[in-house]
Amino acid sequence: MVRLSLLRMIFPNMTKKKSSIKFGNKNTIENPAASSTSCGPSKRRSVLASVKLVASITATILILSLAALGERAAISNESQNSTDTKKEAFLKWILENGGLFHPISQQHDGNRSLNVTLEEFPSFGGWGLALVYNDSIFQTSREFCNLNSTNSNATAQQQCQLTAASPPHSRIPATMPIIRELDPLFTIPSSLIITIPRVLETYASSSSPQYVPTFRSRVHAILRNSLHGNGLSSQPNMMGLIEQDVVLALYLMVEDCQHANVAFFVEDSWWGPYLEVLPGLIPRLDTFEEEHYEALNDAQLESVGRESRTILQQMFLGDHAVKSVLLDMIGTKIKSKASLPVLEMASCTSFRSFHRFVAIISSRAMVLRGEKRVVPLAEMINYAPRPKSESRSIRPPFDLFHTLGEDGSMTVRSDRNVYSSNADLIKENGLNVIQLFEDYGPVDSSLFLEAHGFVPDENPNHCAMIAGPLLLSAITKNAVEVAEDQIAVRALMALGLVPPPSEYRNYPLLQDVCVRNDWTIIEDGSIIGRRPASDSIAVISLMYGAAREKDADASAFLREACYRAVESDDVERIEIRCARYPGSSEHVKGALKNTARMIISQSLPSSDTEVGSIIENNDSEMSRLVSKLRRAEVEGDERMTVAWRFRLEERRLLLKISSFKERTGHDDHSIDEPTVESDLHTKLREFESFIERLNLPVNKIEPRIIGSDLRIGTYAKESIDVGDVYLSLPPNAVIDSNTVFGDDVLSLDMKQLLKRYKSSDTDDFMVLLIYLIHERFIMKEQSRWWPYLNLLPTIEEMKLSHPLFYHEEEINRHLAGSDIRRVILRYQQRTAERHEALSSDLNANLVLGSERLRDNDIFYWACAIIDSRSIWWDGKRHLAPLLDLVNADSIGKPHETRKKQQKVNHIWRATRHVQRGQQLYENYGQPNHSLLTYHGFILEDNPNDCAFIEGLFIHRGDPGASNARLLRSMAPSFCIKGLGSIHELAHFFRVKHNLPHVSSSSITEDVRLNLIQELEQRVSRLKDLIAFSTGSTETAASYKVLCMEQLVRNDLKHFENALKLISL
Repeated sequence: MVRLSLLRMIFPNMTKKKSSIKFGNKNTIENPAASSTSCGPSKRRSVLASVKLVASITATILILSLAALGERAAISNESQNSTDTKKEAFLKWILENGGLFHPISQQHDGNRSLNVTLEEFPSFGGWGLALVYNDSIFQTSREFCNLNSTNSNATAQQQCQLTAASPPHSRIPATMPIIRELDPLFTIPSSLIITIPRVLETYASSSSPQYVPTFRSRVHAILRNSLHGNGLSSQPNMMGLIEQDVVLALYLMVEDCQHANVAFFVEDSWWGPYLEVLPGLIPRLDTFEEEHYEALNDAQLESVGRESRTILQQMFLGDHAVKSVLLDMIGTKIKSKASLPVLEMASCTSFRSFHRFVAIISSRAMVLRGEKRVVPLAEMINYAPRPKSESRSIRPPFDLFHTLGEDGSMTVRSDRNVYSSNADLIKENGLNVIQLFEDYGPVDSSLFLEAHGFVPDENPNHCAMIAGPLLLSAITKNAVEVAEDQIAVRALMALGLVPPPSEYRNYPLLQDVCVRNDWTIIEDGSIIGRRPASDSIAVISLMYGAAREKDADASAFLREACYRAVESDDVERIEIRCARYPGSSEHVKGALKNTARMIISQSLPSSDTEVGSIIENNDSEMSRLVSKLRRAEVEGDERMTVAWRFRLEERRLLLKISSFKERTGHDDHSIDEPTVESDLHTKLREFESFIERLNLPVNKIEPRIIGSDLRIGTYAKESIDVGDVYLSLPPNAVIDSNTVFGDDVLSLDMKQLLKRYKSSDTDDFMVLLIYLIHERFIMKEQSRWWPYLNLLPTIEEMKLSHPLFYHEEEINRHLAGSDIRRVILRYQQRTAERHEALSSDLNANLVLGSERLRDNDIFYWACAIIDSRSIWWDGKRHLAPLLDLVNADSIGKPHETRKKQQKVNHIWRATRHVQRGQQLYENYGQPNHSLLTYHGFILEDNPNDCAFIEGLFIHRGDPGASNARLLRSMAPSFCIKGLGSIHELAHFFRVKHNLPHVSSSSITEDVRLNLIQELEQRVSRLKDLIAFSTGSTETAASYKVLCMEQLVRNDLKHFENALKLISL
């Protein structure tokens, strides 16, 4: 919310009284009457005399105050006029050089003249982007609604009703945004954007008037010596961010020196209007002095700040100095070389100036595709987190709202809907001012402090640092015992959480972690080469955490399973039994919560760590910190302000972590509710009518409701013999790329989006995905496919069975030891990556709608529908209404799709005799692990079933690495069933170990041991899982749990049979 005090800067015509209150705090004139009254009147003085004296004093105070008020108002107005002049010059400069402010054209012609602009917001430290408009602009809202009274959109009708019933000052209701997410706000041309290539073109190109012959080599050497990175490069994404900061800072320093000392140069800097609106001090971490670090009270951040400042000082004034390069750059622009010594002593070439511009670049330059860009105006949008969205939505990327044109320009778009609600609005003299914000991304507040020089009031991505040793002490009071526990250390070593014995000494068992208020650990397992810190916490918590009395038996059971896993030396088992065991996430959260309580209690007068006592005692400490913060704000000490604010926010976060409670129960917000049976009958009737309208050439089946987990099946309308065609579908009865591109209702933008994905889509998956989301969630009843789409399982129904919606903990619990566990987890990860890629596509967001596109449930539902219901022919996917209702069994030949000769219709023949009224089935011809992964079910007696094996590799150091070409893959997978599959596995081991190739059908002794070891390890894993499941207590299993457990039993049977065959 923009504070009301901002009005004093935005509207200079406010009353002098308000102006004096705002601007008189730091320059208050002391009242001389105060000293004259300090002795007080005599008690014997008459009441009348007292009244006269008081009146005289009051008059004196009033006269002096009015005089001071006029003086301060004059100063304030003069300052405001200067500010306005700078703003107007800056905006004029942008427009004159090709900048464009996009009109805010929302609901009607009346507001197409609206544009964003720049305003000063003191509480945000300076400028900010704003929308300023007059109430009268929106007073035609009633006319708009009248003209659109036939609008069938229920939301639009509701908005119109709210608008018509509202007074003039609120005619744009909170439900109707003035600016919508992804609306373009302004475009900055490439000529106004400073980049590394631009700097090189100016100072490292021999054709440039400002050419410095040694610029590239000297700057490269300075950067390499100081920052030990890649140095200067014409490809900025190959440079470090700080390296880019330094180079871009040098460019602006030259322009600033020219602007501040015009007399020494041929002309003023072209960048002058931009330089005028840049801030002076940016109170980032490396500008702190001793008292600021003391207030911050964070040794790690203090070390970072001091090191940063030292590096910059050495870089600027060291043996290979930045300053010498800077003076050479300035020398290419001055009138006379004789003036260079004067400029060398000027403030514009000082370390303070260098530090200032490095801070400006660090805090304001945008990073897109690894390259920093200084984009005037775009970098003046202040931070505020995006409004809280449903947890099922993914975060949009920053560059979605900052798009680069082919000409190098940048268009900035709104990253949120902007409303005229009171929470966003300042009103004065008929004008409305709404500050526009943007989210800088999932950035911790320490980075805001370090690089940007501010600490936000609200940052959902802030995390509190918790030291590993303190975390360990919160779990167990005897850290030495843990370090000497061979089982615990072996488990941690096996998982790569601590180094091998030769490097283990003095290595911390638990690393420092940064924790958000919902107990999530930042970058937990997301950094390549590093295992999740939560795994370490889970291992130590299992073995040494204080289990609750009611969980004592369960904890003992889990520990025993971990001990057996460690003794087996099987890393897969150790991970599942020691780090990802049932309830491991709760153990991790409990450890984090207890540590947060310890940190808080250490600074409180009481040693009581109960939540109630912590909160009660914490109130006084919080009050003290707030008081320190307010004092720093009043004194205008920006560095002290951000130091106290960071310390305050850190404490608030620790308090939240220590008392956070997760939401329980089902999310009552669902975009797609489960289908009840009565609704299913209605949907089925509509679908049958739809099928009749298709006038299929052949159709001998009809859909019926089955109930249970099968939901719907197909039944023969007449007797069908083996080989009979029971269904024929013409092209217009199938959803595929042909019918998608033939849909005349689609908009041009939608067709262009589909065409772009078609060009890189080998199996039409993405084309079908985009079209399915569009038709099911946008077109809905208006889609020609609606009766079919409406009959498909809903999101809530798919959540009950499809593995894309399985939680990792239940996968670990019921598929531990099976290689399908990792297959499903990778499937989920691949789907998440697809989702992230599509959600980063600007055109996809504009066509499908951002909220809809970024919804995890919608995207995962569409992927699950396509993967579970696609029919393949000609190497492409197809959605075939009615045919995809045919259920699977294991009888007969696998079904296949054929094209009728000389005709385009596709036909399906029966593989068994089906009497009239009987359900028709098809053999999908897939093993159970594929059926479970992509369809969400398995078959009891599946002749195509086998036990899946993966995770075998040919490493470079293997004896047979040079013969890897003999394999279809360096990391092949196998499906074990019968001798044929065993021979395939044996061939892999022969190649891996460089054993002689044999043509014999028998298993030779040289490879038999490898086979037995591999299969016995998997048998041991699966038996461990079955024993674990038997020993645990669980309520009645769901259908998906039954499927996973049956898959494990089937795999065990296949592996045991394979071992018998090998021993024959």
